[in-house]
Amino acid sequence: MPSIPVPMTPREFTEFSIYLQQRPGELAGVLDAAQLAGVEILSVSTSEHLDRGCVRVIGQPEQALREVCERLVEAGVGPVVESPLLGVEIDNRPGVVRDLAILMADNRVNVRYCYLVPAIGGQGSSLCVFRLDEHDRAMEIVNKADWPAANLNGESAA
Repeated sequence: MPSIPVPMTPREFTEFSIYLQQRPGELAGVLDAAQLAGVEILSVSTSEHLDRGCVRVIGQPEQALREVCERLVEAGVGPVVESPLLGVEIDNRPGVVRDLAILMADNRVNVRYCYLVPAIGGQGSSLCVFRLDEHDRAMEIVNKADWPAANLNGESAA
């Protein structure tokens, strides 16, 4: 298996999953409220869940985004679910997400979902963020992985 050229320690994020009605303007309202509160949106992902939309947002400052979500719930939007995410800086090469998924599988950690967050402003590396069943253990696994000096099964990289 190829080495993963990722010299950075994984980072933790809080993702806010906001469940919305399926009608025009719902997503725009959430993003507008975040902007008005001074939140920099790092990532937004949308999907359908039953008859609702699910907007997954990562933003900074996190506390300001949390307060926006609390106000949305008070206004009847929601529910809102907070989840810890593991973010790993990656280079843009084929197979890097697969390599990280194999690392989790080899260590028997379930990946609930993952997605890519592009480099902010087109500078630097992208992030692969994971929602995992065993967040803390996964952080330890990634921290202990010897990259890029060795591949994921512990053999020295050539």
